[in-house]
Amino acid sequence: MEFYFLSTFNVFSLLCYNSIMATYRGTGQSVYDIGDAPPLVKWTIVKGDTVAFRVYVTDDAKNPLVIADWDISAEFRRPDLANNFDQDNAGTVFILTPTPDGDDGDGEFTVKLTSNQSNQLRTGDVFDIELSDATRVWTVARGQMVVLEDVTD
Repeated sequence: MEFYFLSTFNVFSLLCYNSIMATYRGTGQSVYDIGDAPPLVKWTIVKGDTVAFRVYVTDDAKNPLVIADWDISAEFRRPDLANNFDQDNAGTVFILTPTPDGDDGDGEFTVKLTSNQSNQLRTGDVFDIELSDATRVWTVARGQMVVLEDVTD
C-alpha cells in the first residue's frame, strides 16, 4: 500500500501488501512469527485545514486490489487518560468511509478530512483504516495524529 500526502508542499509514500502465510517445514522450532503489523502512519496536519492522503492497496502478488469490491472505513479515536484507545475506554471522534476520487488509479482510494473534521482532532488521537468484504476484515493502516495549531483564522 502506498500513502500519498496530498499537499502542494509534501508527498510521502509507503508501500505495503498483505502478508504471506507461514509454512511449517518441520524444523523443530517452537515459536513462529505469523502475520505482520499494519503500517503506522504519523499524520501531521494543521487544525482547521482540509487535508487528505492517498492509499494504494495490493494483494500478495502486488497487483492492485479492485477497490469497488471492498468496503472501507476509517475510525478516529481519542485515547482515555490512561492512554487506552480500545473500544471500551476511548471515545470515537468520527468515522469516515473513504472512497476513490477522480485522481485515484487502480487499487487507490483517498482518506480526506474536511476543515470541520480536522478541527475536532487533537495530537495523540489515533486512527485505523480497514477494508472488508463478506468474509474478511483487513486493517491496512493505523496511525496517530499530530495536530498543529493554525495561526491564521
